[in-house]
Amino acid sequence: MTVGLVIVSHSTQLAAGVAELAGQMSQGKTPIAAAGGTVDDVLGTSVDRIVSAIQSVDGPDGVLVLLDLGSAILSAEMALEMLSDEQREHTHLSFAPLVEGAIAAALEASLGRSLAQVQQAAEKTANVAQLQLLKPLTQAENAPEETIASPEGISPAETSTLEVQLTLTNPTGLHARPASLFVQTAARYQANIRAAGHGKETDATSIIGVLSLGMRQGDTITIRASGVDAQAAIEALSELVHANFYETAPEVKTTAPAAPVEAVETPVSEPSENILKSPIEAWRGITTSAGTAVGPALLYTSRAGALKAVQQHPISSDQVASEQKRLREALISAAEELHSLAISLQSSVGQADAAIFDAQALMLDDPDLLDDTLHVIEAEHIDAAGAVAKTGENFASTLETLDDPLIASRAIDVRDAISRVIERLGISDQAAPKQVLSDLSQPVILIAKDLTPSDAAQLRSEFVLGICTVHGGPTAHAAILARALGIPAIAGLDEAALQVIHSGDDLGLDADNGLLYYHPVPEVRAELIERLTERQQQRAALKAAAKQTQAPIIFDGRHIHLFANIGSEDEAKAAREWGAQGIGLLRTEFLFARSPTLPGEDEQRQLYAQVFRAFNGEGAQQRKPIVVRTLDAGADKPMPALTSILGQTAEANPALGLRGIRIHLAHQTLLEQQLAALLLAAAETESQLQIMFPMITTVEELQVARSIFDRVYERLRSRQVILPSPVPIGIMVEVPVAVVMASELAELADFFSIGANDLLQYTLACDRTNVSVSYLYNPMQPAVLRLIHQVAMTGRHAGKSVAVCGEIAGDVRLAPILVGLGVEELSMAPTALPQVRATLERWTSQELSEMAERILHLKTVAEVEQLIAESHGSNEKG
Repeated sequence: MTVGLVIVSHSTQLAAGVAELAGQMSQGKTPIAAAGGTVDDVLGTSVDRIVSAIQSVDGPDGVLVLLDLGSAILSAEMALEMLSDEQREHTHLSFAPLVEGAIAAALEASLGRSLAQVQQAAEKTANVAQLQLLKPLTQAENAPEETIASPEGISPAETSTLEVQLTLTNPTGLHARPASLFVQTAARYQANIRAAGHGKETDATSIIGVLSLGMRQGDTITIRASGVDAQAAIEALSELVHANFYETAPEVKTTAPAAPVEAVETPVSEPSENILKSPIEAWRGITTSAGTAVGPALLYTSRAGALKAVQQHPISSDQVASEQKRLREALISAAEELHSLAISLQSSVGQADAAIFDAQALMLDDPDLLDDTLHVIEAEHIDAAGAVAKTGENFASTLETLDDPLIASRAIDVRDAISRVIERLGISDQAAPKQVLSDLSQPVILIAKDLTPSDAAQLRSEFVLGICTVHGGPTAHAAILARALGIPAIAGLDEAALQVIHSGDDLGLDADNGLLYYHPVPEVRAELIERLTERQQQRAALKAAAKQTQAPIIFDGRHIHLFANIGSEDEAKAAREWGAQGIGLLRTEFLFARSPTLPGEDEQRQLYAQVFRAFNGEGAQQRKPIVVRTLDAGADKPMPALTSILGQTAEANPALGLRGIRIHLAHQTLLEQQLAALLLAAAETESQLQIMFPMITTVEELQVARSIFDRVYERLRSRQVILPSPVPIGIMVEVPVAVVMASELAELADFFSIGANDLLQYTLACDRTNVSVSYLYNPMQPAVLRLIHQVAMTGRHAGKSVAVCGEIAGDVRLAPILVGLGVEELSMAPTALPQVRATLERWTSQELSEMAERILHLKTVAEVEQLIAESHGSNEKG
């Protein structure tokens, strides 16, 4: 018999490939089993697969399990717990390099070596610094019997500790988003990195630990690193600090209250003294989002404030492993939901503010949170929900003790994120039913002790007129989201107000001056309504000005068109009100996403017609173009309605799988129905329809898609339907191959629309939903700007228009660059249109050309950012 090997990887194919290679190298003499992927070969690790693999190669000489990163160690440790005592004793785990380690171990095992010798041979393929990074395994008996010799050739730099001291100069210090960037950057390197400040030290890859340092602007942070990538890590973190974590201004931009209140948490002293004695008096708070409101109160209880109230249910020793498994699954699920929420909110609050939820996801990925909670489950024998509530409350309480109110206020973010985990663990014994803000159907002013980011994500400005909280402040993430949504808000409200106000009571909110009136007298009510009306009139005037015929924007004879991105009837109306010259992107996913069943052709026709009418308006003399993207599902846009067509199969790598046009070409009836519905809706509303296909990668795909369109068009025309003519057919340029083949695709496409989000993702090979590589996802990447220029030039030579849609087009820093690079159409959120127009009108053709020429020769994101800052500064002065 010989030692058996098990290869554990997140990828089924990788595990199988390594096992095959190691087997060939050992000429089949070593029993090897692959344990990659999860059910249906989805990317991840499976405890059951690992157990089966271990048992398949188990023998008297034992089993060595080689692992890749992340959850593999957790799944493998759980698998060990499911083995018999005898099997567990002679099964060792190793973080030796997967490929090299597997080959070395297979060769050593084929020679009849012992388990310790096989493990030693595998781990000799790593260097000392790599082995120092390994998380200590839970089995003390896993240590090899023989001491592992230090590999030769290790330079002193790889084993010594490097240190740097840096002064934080960004406005808000290491608050949530800078701390997230810091942690993500540290995690990229094979090094043991520690951060220290204010007499405390932490693992630089722990978001909660980094926040707990309480580092403010002007503080000095000490960074220590050892390992093979120590120097690179020190340099990268230093660059991040010197770049001010890419913050250009303080996070808060609000109107100061008339009488500022220093404390954001007002203690309750003598309630009788705080109760209003006159209806003219007002409770005083601090402004977090300017504006006024009048309306009925709604007392709201946030779901995240009561981690201490979560019951701790005792468990037996036999239940420890299953509760730890439930914890891991709940953490992963909640983090994934937060990433998805960040993506879905980008269109309404912007990418920077939506990143709040990415920071929360990083909190759930924190290794200290997992380790501490696993320990509580095992040591105290309590269930996963009770354990994670205890650990989460400890972390939140630690943040609350910090002197920096900005970082201390992030305690509610921790509690909010932990509450999502607890929900997934099936807590059902909470006393009060959870209120759902997204279900509001009548306008109200919210009154609460506090609001979490998750609460704020549910807010709709048409039903939430204002917000008043006891806790929080201008830098709280709920306040940031309220400002993004234009909802007036104050914080620091005296808690005594909650004893007086009842749901339905009439309130007046003067957030400009930090005042809340209870049953406001007619004079106060009239003043608040007057100011509210004035604001609404100013907003209406902006819209009216936007809708008026404005001078065309022309550079070097090129007319620049400003279009809107929409995904619903309401957004279509907003696009018309904000003066969009057309719809540059109608996302048809809204139709499929809001229904559990697949909509038929007639249902689609009716909904498209409603959107077209909302944009066209009543009595419009001239129809503006409406560019409709056919269904773009898959990857980060799953559609339950498509389950009946696509089935439940999960892909190992959805971003490279069946998505975009690929779904329609695989199920052509879907495309035929959608094209027919669009053509009929355009005919019914006399709309100027244009259609574009997403995720086109080859000429053949476009040929097939066009032929399907031609077939549908002719079929409808044969039924005597008066169809719009012509109907231009374009493509989304979202992958680098479409840029390479742009000349050939231009022979079939009538226009190009660059999907900047996906083009960035595929060019940089970075999953935009993966926080670990989010540092790459930056629209100022020089490579992406060069690709945009290449498409623009190809389109110009072919006589085809080129547009850019997405957040990048509505960014006032980048819009001039895109025009300078040759783009002729910018499509953005409707509310961004006036600001982008005003920005472009300040530039001359020569200035844009010169800036674009310089951009095309830059090499790094930092260089691009510096040039943009300099150019905008001089442009604004001029």
